[in-house]
Amino acid sequence: AGSASAFKPPGRAIADEEGDGETPSGLADFQKMGKGSGYMQPAPDLDNMAALPAIVFNFSRKEIDRMLTKLIQELKDRQTDKYYGTEEAAFRSKKIMERRNAEYQAKKTAYEQALKMKESKNQEAKASRKNAEEGDRGAVKNEAVDVSEDIGEEPQPPLDLADEIDMEFSFHSPKALGQWQEEINEMLKEMKFRGVSQHLIDGLRRGVGILGDSLELNGLMFRQMAGRAGRRGFDLLGQVVFLDMAFLKIRSLIASDLSTLTGEFMLSPTMLLRALHEWELICLEEESERPIFRTKEEIARCISPMFSAPFFRSKTADLETQVAYHTRFSVDLLYREGLLSNNGYTRGLANLVTHLFETEPANIVLARLLSKGLLHEYLKREAKNERKGDRKSHLTVYSFLAAVPPAFAQHSAKGAATRKKHLPSAGSPELPQLPEKILLEVQAYNESVFEHVQQLAWTVASTRKIGEVDMALPMSQKAFRSGWDPRGEPFTDPKGSDLAARIIKQMTRYRARSPFSAISGEGDEFSCTADLVNSARNVLHLDMNSFPTIAQPMLIQEGLEPTNSWMLDFMIHGKIKYLWEDNGIGPTKAWKLISDFREAVKKATVAIKSFAPEGDIVLKTFDALGAEIEKYLKGEGGR
Repeated sequence: AGSASAFKPPGRAIADEEGDGETPSGLADFQKMGKGSGYMQPAPDLDNMAALPAIVFNFSRKEIDRMLTKLIQELKDRQTDKYYGTEEAAFRSKKIMERRNAEYQAKKTAYEQALKMKESKNQEAKASRKNAEEGDRGAVKNEAVDVSEDIGEEPQPPLDLADEIDMEFSFHSPKALGQWQEEINEMLKEMKFRGVSQHLIDGLRRGVGILGDSLELNGLMFRQMAGRAGRRGFDLLGQVVFLDMAFLKIRSLIASDLSTLTGEFMLSPTMLLRALHEWELICLEEESERPIFRTKEEIARCISPMFSAPFFRSKTADLETQVAYHTRFSVDLLYREGLLSNNGYTRGLANLVTHLFETEPANIVLARLLSKGLLHEYLKREAKNERKGDRKSHLTVYSFLAAVPPAFAQHSAKGAATRKKHLPSAGSPELPQLPEKILLEVQAYNESVFEHVQQLAWTVASTRKIGEVDMALPMSQKAFRSGWDPRGEPFTDPKGSDLAARIIKQMTRYRARSPFSAISGEGDEFSCTADLVNSARNVLHLDMNSFPTIAQPMLIQEGLEPTNSWMLDFMIHGKIKYLWEDNGIGPTKAWKLISDFREAVKKATVAIKSFAPEGDIVLKTFDALGAEIEKYLKGEGGR
């Protein structure tokens, strides 16, 4: 390791001689690379193309494990050879270990003597207190014998030179520092001071190799990998080499468009509940006189814009007013669900809801069903139908758990597919209907949320009278009059005219509905979600995400919206590839959906375990469901 000024990158190896097998331009001829599945196979070829040093991304876990095992063993062997490979090295190491053992024995003897002295003082202090309690004249009642002397930690035997950390034969990962974290951090500081780390990070990359294929490899990930090819400040271009990958996949990766960067923040009742929960914890820490690193005023100033300021602009909508009223109505919704008390503090199953914030609104519905005992009642009833060894009867207990969270993945069910040998669920690709009591409870929740959003729309619309901006068509911007004809009112005396009174009485009153939609005679009572979103005035901005509902039909329809049975089918046959045939979900998306569902079940299990008694049927079912998904997702049940 030298200083930064002494570092010089090796020159580009370009053959100028003719007939040496390389292209005249000096660029690498990738068609001459050898084929092979071994992870060391491309190394000589990359070296011949002057593409080394390079970063190789390998998607085979087995090969990575084998590489890591061999690398660790090689480093151990070289370190052992350094200290014991020759007679001179072994003699020198033996003397070092004898000196360390002597120091260890001395420290151990001193520690044992200090321990005996402490025990002797403890016995003397105990005898003195006993005599004082019995009223012995020679005892000192108020004597305070200090027996809390710190004698330090017990010395540990020294490690052999071949087993301790040696910078020459060591590497580390920030995610796996383990017990040597402090020592490794000190070594890294020393390396950075000597200018080594910057050379390793910035100076030693010419090419990138992508070995194998993966479901997670998409266009964005490919560009992240390819962007590391070439040495910064030295190379005008870098080389990316694909190994053991289909040409169609390579072409799709290279020609893929960049992903659109979009924000995922969405103002929701659960977001407000999380903020109130954190504020409650801060207040409790302040009352218990624990240190708070920031004042409550600073914390409130950081949090308040999320619930008072809009995150985008609109030419017509009064977003500041809408955000303020949305916060107030969210508090009302949380209060109705029993998650907030009248003083603003959390209550009930608020901790469960905040822990599962990523699955909203399934988290609110789950808390509602648990608090009313409907989930326990259903599982206890269905547990009687479970038969050991019969997966379909076993899944009757799981069917509801796979049905509740369309928030985990919303997919509309397609037409019924022809029965296959792998036999998915009976109604595949449509999920079976929920049990009657649970269905009624979910529908009641959806109706409550819909009424909640409808009242929010009416309240926000009431803050601004209908004007010219409401009378302009959204696309052509053609404006219509909002009042009477310019020639005057049709009645000379509207108050004294009986006909005028009758006509005005029959006029439909509305505030939240758009005037163009109100022509049909509809008022502020909206029929469905689509009607509210499409027919509301432009004073507010609404979309389908404004409704934290579970499978709420967009149009006038009874029951719940048909939901894809992808999770239930996977739990039956355990094969991702069949989800494309039966459910219309590709393998990449299916793997992502199942992984997210697994994580949601794990989080729910952890949250339920904190308050459920041991042996609770809901806890046992969630635990078993998570283990079953984990088993099949890892491929133990087949894919």
